[in-house]
Amino acid sequence: MLRIFGHFVPIPAVVIGFCEIMMTAAAIYLATAPTTTALAGEFHFTASSIQFSLGMSAIATGAMGAVGLYNYDVFLDSRLMITKGLLALAMVVPAAAIGGLFLSRDMLGDLAGSWHALMFKSAAAWMGCVVVTRVALMRFSDIQMFRRGVVVLGTGARAERIADLARRHANHYFEPRAYVHIGADPHLVPAEDLDLSAVKDHRALAKFARGLGVREVVVATDERRGMPIEQLLHCKIEGVNVVDYLTFWERENGRIDIEALQPSWLIYSDGFRQGRIVNLTKRAFDLVVSFLLLVATLPVIGLTALAIKLESPGPVIYRQERVGYHNRTFMLYKFRSMRADAERDGAPRWAANGDPRITRTGAIIRRFRIDELPQLWNVFKGNMSFVGPRPERPFFVDQLADSIPFYNERHSVKPGITGWAQVNYSYGASLEDARQKLAYDLYYVKNRTLFLDIVILIQTVRVILFREGAR
Repeated sequence: MLRIFGHFVPIPAVVIGFCEIMMTAAAIYLATAPTTTALAGEFHFTASSIQFSLGMSAIATGAMGAVGLYNYDVFLDSRLMITKGLLALAMVVPAAAIGGLFLSRDMLGDLAGSWHALMFKSAAAWMGCVVVTRVALMRFSDIQMFRRGVVVLGTGARAERIADLARRHANHYFEPRAYVHIGADPHLVPAEDLDLSAVKDHRALAKFARGLGVREVVVATDERRGMPIEQLLHCKIEGVNVVDYLTFWERENGRIDIEALQPSWLIYSDGFRQGRIVNLTKRAFDLVVSFLLLVATLPVIGLTALAIKLESPGPVIYRQERVGYHNRTFMLYKFRSMRADAERDGAPRWAANGDPRITRTGAIIRRFRIDELPQLWNVFKGNMSFVGPRPERPFFVDQLADSIPFYNERHSVKPGITGWAQVNYSYGASLEDARQKLAYDLYYVKNRTLFLDIVILIQTVRVILFREGAR
C-alpha cells in the first residue's frame, strides 16, 4: 500500500493507473496526429497536442475510477469488467466529442474540422489500451503477483479476524503465511511450531519471516503481556516491517476496528490534520462545487419539485433537524420522498426496504440520490461540507452515542452529502449498520484531505450508477 496524502492506495491500482494514462496518452496522440505527417511517418510533437492527449487520458482514467474499474474484484470477473468498461466508454465519448468541437486546426491539423473522427479515434485508442492492459492482468491474476505475505504474531481473536478477512475477501493485497503463538493468547488459529519464549536467538522471528519470503510482521496479540520485544526489535533492524493490528486493519480495509480501538492509538497515530489552510481549502472547494452543481442541476431540481407537488399533498422540500459540526444542530433540506404524514405518531425511525411511506416519485429520486440535491444549499451556507460523515437526527445520535464508543468523534468535522462510509457501505438502518459506518467515518476524520475528498467524489459516481445502498 502507498500512502498518498494520508490515504492508503493499493500499489497495483497506482501502477495500473499510471501505465494506462501513459499508454492512452501515447495512443491518442498517434491516432489523432495530423494526417500529412502521419502518412510521411513523421510526428511533430507540439505542446497543445500533447496536452490534449494527456488530458483525454486523464479523463478516461478518471472515468474508469468512477465506475470501479480499479477495484481488485473487477480483474477476476470478465463480465463485470466489460459492463463497467462500457459505462466508462459512455463517459469518455462525450469528452472526446467536446474536444473535437472546440480544438483548433493548429492543434490537431486535418482532424480539427472533423469532430466525429476525433471522437472515434480517441475513444478507439483508449479502448484498445484498456483491452490490452486488462487482458494481460486477467491472464496473470492467478499467480497473485501483487499479494504480499505477512507473519501474524498472535493466535487470538485479532489474529482470527485477520484470517477470516483473508479467507472471505479475495480483493485484499495480503496473504497470512504463518501465525505465531505468543503469551496468553488462545489458540483460535493454527500456529507454527515456533516458541519465541523458549528460543535463545533474538533473531529467530526475523529469520523465520525471511525464510517464508515475508517482509512484514503484524502484531495482533490480544494480550500485551509477554511481548517479544527483542525479537520485534531485530525484525525492525533487519528490514522486516513491524506494524500493529489497528494500523494494519486500517490500511487493508479503509476503516478502523471499533471493537479493538483504544484512545492511546488515536492519540499517537498519524492523522487528524485540521489546520487553517486545510479548512480554507476545503471550504473553497465546497463553495465552488456546490455553486456549479446548483446551477447545473436546476432543470432536475425544477422537474423533481413539480413531480412531488403533482403526486401528493405537502411541502416539496422536507426540513429536518440534524446534528452537525461540534454537535451543533442545523436544519437539513431534502426533497420530500415520503408521505407528508410519514411520522404522524411522532416516533423517528429509519427507512426500511420497501418502506410503504415512500411515494412513487420518492422511490425514483432516492434511487438516484436526487432527493439529496437541496443539501447543496446546506453546503453553500456552511452547515455541511460536500464530503463528510452523513448527519444523523438528534434522537438517533443520543441512542448511538450511548451504545457505540467514539461515536461523537465523527462530529469533529462538518457532515457531508456523500462520505467514505456512503461509498463503502450500504444504507444504514440499524445499530450494527451505524457501528460499521462509524468505522469508515473515523477513517475519514483521521485521514481527511482534499485528495481523499476527490477519491470519494469519484467513487460516488459508481454508487449512483450501480444504485448501491439506495433505499
